[in-house]
Amino acid sequence: MSLLAQVVVDIVYSADIPYSYRIPPFLAGEISVGDLVRVPFGRSEKLVRALVLALSEDDGEKRKEIREKTSVSVSEREMALIRFLKNRYFCTFFDAFRLVRPDQHTGAGTPLYERNIELCQSGFLESHPEKKYEKQRKIVAFLEKNGASPVGFLLLETGVSRSVIATLEKNGVVRTVMRQRSRSPVVLRQDDRTVSENLLNSEQEQAYKKIVSQLGSGKTHLLYGVTGSGKTHVFIALINEVLARGQSVIVMIPEISLTYQLVGRLYAHYGKSIAVLHSGLSKGEKADEWQRIEAGEARIVIGTRSAVFSPVKNLGLLIMDEEQEHTYKSEMTPRYHAREVAAFLAGREKALLLLASATPSFESYLRAQEGIIGFSQLKTRYNRQPLPKILTVDLQREVRSGNRSIFSRFLISEIEKNRENNEQTILFMNRRGYHSYIACPVCRTVLKCPNCGIPLTYHLDSDRLMCHYCSYSRDSSGVCPGCGAQTMRYTGVGTQKAEEELKQYFPELRVLRMDADTVTGKNTRNDMLTDFGKRRYDVLLGTQMITKGLDFPDVTLVGVLNADSLLYSSDFRAYERTFSLLTQVAGRAGRSEKSGRAVIQTYSPTHEVLKYAFEQDYPGFFENQASLRKNLLYPPYCDLCQAVFIAKDEPAALLAAETFIRIIKDLVSGEFKKIGVKVILPRITFVPMVDGKSRSRILIKCKDNAETRRMLHIALLAFLKEKTQKDALITLDMNPASIL
Repeated sequence: MSLLAQVVVDIVYSADIPYSYRIPPFLAGEISVGDLVRVPFGRSEKLVRALVLALSEDDGEKRKEIREKTSVSVSEREMALIRFLKNRYFCTFFDAFRLVRPDQHTGAGTPLYERNIELCQSGFLESHPEKKYEKQRKIVAFLEKNGASPVGFLLLETGVSRSVIATLEKNGVVRTVMRQRSRSPVVLRQDDRTVSENLLNSEQEQAYKKIVSQLGSGKTHLLYGVTGSGKTHVFIALINEVLARGQSVIVMIPEISLTYQLVGRLYAHYGKSIAVLHSGLSKGEKADEWQRIEAGEARIVIGTRSAVFSPVKNLGLLIMDEEQEHTYKSEMTPRYHAREVAAFLAGREKALLLLASATPSFESYLRAQEGIIGFSQLKTRYNRQPLPKILTVDLQREVRSGNRSIFSRFLISEIEKNRENNEQTILFMNRRGYHSYIACPVCRTVLKCPNCGIPLTYHLDSDRLMCHYCSYSRDSSGVCPGCGAQTMRYTGVGTQKAEEELKQYFPELRVLRMDADTVTGKNTRNDMLTDFGKRRYDVLLGTQMITKGLDFPDVTLVGVLNADSLLYSSDFRAYERTFSLLTQVAGRAGRSEKSGRAVIQTYSPTHEVLKYAFEQDYPGFFENQASLRKNLLYPPYCDLCQAVFIAKDEPAALLAAETFIRIIKDLVSGEFKKIGVKVILPRITFVPMVDGKSRSRILIKCKDNAETRRMLHIALLAFLKEKTQKDALITLDMNPASIL
């Protein structure tokens, strides 16, 4: 009897349901669950991609047939991931498929071939002893000594031109062959590969023993350790054990910039057993790394959040470093959190998920305190050095005394001490650009982005106004669009302005600025950090990309130029993020034999969040904030679903939100009476527009479980069928990284 295939097709969310297709005779026995096929769909019979979910016996009804089977098939594990993503993150099967098997891993990645020159047996040169053939003899001699060599390398080593090789090839002396070459994204200098013995102190050894006992359990464990406590030493000890068991490891980091030192350190231990995956790689590099992982050549994968989908063989351990970072949450569909995906994988594969941080997320810390996940703590720095001393500067006093500089007099004196002691300094500022916004002193009009509705930032290098959300830019004409006044007022400061002022104070200091404007090329981050590590710069000035994961022994001073820019936000996580960022950036100082200090400049020196951060008292900070979160019913004591609506204008965006609220209320008063939800009424988002269209949002306080997600799925489908809302767009995001 012939079979039917239950497939989902690559189309919109509202039609993301299984369809039955007959398997034709020429494909009998060839179709399996997980295969990617092509089927005719709709009245037009257009061929579309489809994923086979299940097989069943033919029911005899009239069905369309599968037209062809592609060369792509997902594994049982990948299919489980696709179903997990589909069920949890309000996405289609193919949204999930593209995450698990991105295009460069399904045939789009072009192999890299290298032209090699091989020596043939020929008496041509012997029969032509003339001097003009000396260059050809040079090529032959090199090939006789070194064997087949890449063309570029051969030309570099012998100093001849391509025409010489062409002449030899024409006369049968050499031949060209094409060999596939793997592109390696790991670019390390020899001095980056120094390996040192991985010795654990007593505190690390205790944590290691507790964690290693949970290998193979499918559980999650939190490693909480102060900055500089040597969490990486514990990682390496665990990786050694997992590799000894014949298993593989995934190590996740929140940002590309953190791959620099971690990859260098692990490469020294494990060499080519490492594969690297992140968004900064070319498609070819990603494809090559993916193939090495699939083939089992790379047993350690290091990367950002998407590395969790890498096809490692026999997974034994997943490590998520700096687990609290919001970059582990995708802001694009599917809006997944790598921690949740990793926990699912750990449970399925009987691996262990290790979360690590000096400032854990409230969600993870609460689960550890309640005994839901394992917990280990490193209370002291690895080298027994004290945590950096925190020194506070009240910027209000600076202003009252007449100092309107970005730099307080105290911070200037501390930078001067470092200059005299030949020690390095890291300075953090939370905004790039030169001025943060431009306003008219006459009518008070603020120049805003026409696409996003937020203030434009002035950039000195290009003399242009830019939007940091959509990259819109315009010239810095001084004419007010509101009243026509000729003079505009430039207000606020960014990293460019800070760099300029610093050089006025210290023209002799070598300043390296790292922000989204300077870190542009593929290897720019690594090159910059390498140069700073080699003492080619005295000061590293930058945005959040410099606040964590960096370990330079000569950095003894960290300066935070304005801590208040972090504190005041409508997002309920603002205090949590401020505490984390200040703790992390201060922790860059004094990580070797030299003691460190951090200078925090603020207009709010008595703010309770800063107080806890200055004392680096995470447990105290958690207890303080947790009681407030519990009373107001915010995560981690509930879940929060953010629904965002995009429409032609503000009234339409708010109407779309109200329509969705009505649908929710109807559902929870009927079929879903047992579900407790609380809706926070609509408002226009902080960035009010996207591509010129208005944007509103609502928040739904709920419990993230299967029944709640089923209700939201039904509500979403109902909204998409609303005729009055056919031009409105909607997205649902459970526990978003930020409140829009």
